Amino acid sequence: MKVKILAVISIVLVITAVIANTCVISKQSAELYGRVKKIDVSGEEALSAAIEAYEYYKARESYISLTVNHEDLTNIEDAFNELIGYLEVDMREDAEVTKNRLLCFVEHLGRLSGINIDAII
Repeated sequence: MKVKILAVISIVLVITAVIANTCVISKQSAELYGRVKKIDVSGEEALSAAIEAYEYYKARESYISLTVNHEDLTNIEDAFNELIGYLEVDMREDAEVTKNRLLCFVEHLGRLSGINIDAII
């Protein structure tokens, strides 16, 4: 009987941890998406907004990396570096393209963090 109780408690704890992790990562990816979406690559504040969004991401990357594929995080990191680089040299069109790719990567992160068949496989 003790084994069955321990098994039920373990299952409940695992499900609770998965749900909590899903909520936290979904919230963080939604916030990151919003910050990246607000970057106006044609504006004067674009570079500082991109750096601020990147710092937000870097502060949360270690937690996100516990349950998210390393390749997805590398894609986000590369896109941020590319975006910041384009903004530093004033290549606005390329920065807009990179920003859109970055938004896709962040959206993908949010999708994978949810409880769905994509996240399981």
